[in-house]
Amino acid sequence: MIKKPKFIILLYHKIGKYPENAKFPGLYVAEENFDRQIKYLKNVGYSFLSLSELKNIYDYYYADENKKNGRLNDISETLIINNNNKYAAITFDDGSKSVYSSGFKIMRDNGVNATVFMVSGLAGGVNEWDIKNGENKDEMLSVSELKELTEYGIEIGAHTVTHPHLTQIPLEKAFDEISDSKKKLEELLDIKINFFAYPYGDYNDDVKSIAIKAGFEGACITKTGIVKNGADFFALKRVAIRHNTDFFKFKRKIFKVRLFY
Repeated sequence: MIKKPKFIILLYHKIGKYPENAKFPGLYVAEENFDRQIKYLKNVGYSFLSLSELKNIYDYYYADENKKNGRLNDISETLIINNNNKYAAITFDDGSKSVYSSGFKIMRDNGVNATVFMVSGLAGGVNEWDIKNGENKDEMLSVSELKELTEYGIEIGAHTVTHPHLTQIPLEKAFDEISDSKKKLEELLDIKINFFAYPYGDYNDDVKSIAIKAGFEGACITKTGIVKNGADFFALKRVAIRHNTDFFKFKRKIFKVRLFY
């Protein structure tokens, strides 16, 4: 039997210990926990990917033979040759500065890649949407920090312009939030933005259609699950990691299950 590839997308927000008065402590993961989680996944044989890399390898595994042969040159040989066929994509929603100040060194030291979903209109600012909901002020990634992340190889994705609930605003406004976030980041960073994440995981068929029309290659939600054959790439499931997630309690269920066909 041939082992099926396994694709898991992990969802993080902020790296660091949560303040005692934090309204949403679940958004934080301590640095030592983040480091332990990465090391565990490496030890059990996962290769780390950006979402664009994940899509390339996913397409390689599940495309027909003609398409598969055509994609070989686009994919790193070290990623293809993974005897365990296990791939993990770390994602960060929002664009907290802590991704750079606390998480970046850990990722560099462990030689892993990731995707950061940035609220484009707040680069260099603060988390205005959270502050309105009573959360502590948190600095956002600056343009220079985003550029440094991309130079290392970390992928930047879009997360709207202002972080609204997309199903709760007019479709015209939702279109602007989605398409303008892509355009603004591409202009600021001089790169192509391929992936999108729906703020709060809030989407419906109309919102998904807008993400497709805006030119993205895929979009992430917050519903728990792994990426399987036949996955909807505009509703990619993830595994959310929070400050109190017992990562090693559910590791056997999520990370060590063997899948065959």
